[in-house]
Amino acid sequence: MKRFVLAFGNFFFRWRDTAFSLIFVAAFASAGVAVLNPDGQPGDFWTSIAGLVVAIFGQFVRGITIGYAYIKRGGLNKQIFAETLQRQGVFAHSRNPMYLGNLLLVTGAMITVNNIAFYAAALPLFYFIYYAIIKAEEEFLGKKFGPDYDQYKKEVPVLWPGNLGSWSETVKNMEFSFKRLIRKEHGSTFVIFAGLTLYNITKFHLRYEIPLQDFLALWIVLGALVLFQVTAAVLKRAGRLAEE
Repeated sequence: MKRFVLAFGNFFFRWRDTAFSLIFVAAFASAGVAVLNPDGQPGDFWTSIAGLVVAIFGQFVRGITIGYAYIKRGGLNKQIFAETLQRQGVFAHSRNPMYLGNLLLVTGAMITVNNIAFYAAALPLFYFIYYAIIKAEEEFLGKKFGPDYDQYKKEVPVLWPGNLGSWSETVKNMEFSFKRLIRKEHGSTFVIFAGLTLYNITKFHLRYEIPLQDFLALWIVLGALVLFQVTAAVLKRAGRLAEE
């Protein structure tokens, strides 16, 4: 079983973005059917709000992680890789804060989808994929860093942050880098939240026959996201987001 989990984790470490993109495409394809709640449009509205809150929290976790201490875990051909054992910033409280953020993002997206099939199949699959990826990374890091990583595992939780009372002590000599955050995250942030915005427009239009022109607020949000993405891309290309 362990060998299967490790092989599964190594495979999806490389292909996880593709797999999750296909899941999201499937969500769009079924946007008009199979709602879970019996309350119709009001229930769908509140699941969209709840999902958005969870997704924003997930993006916040990713944001503070990258802003304080970025770590590259992908090497050649997207294989598991690590140059150093990062223990700064959020990594002093969670061994996998980026994955925690990803879990929250996709959980929020699935809540928004409000589709029985996704609750029953896609969400458990997503959790298992990340469980396997984490196990594969632990195997790699344990072999590379040995006793240092074993000690790190004993002191720091695998996902949900621990010892948050010492957070101010953790970051007191660190500087939050908004430039690094925007440079690393602008693309994924745009794709995720523009996708959620478009999905909700599609969902309510197909399920309740609401005219597309009635989604003015969501079209404005989508326009703001496009503006953010274009601005960030221009600044990045011009070198304005480089570390000083």
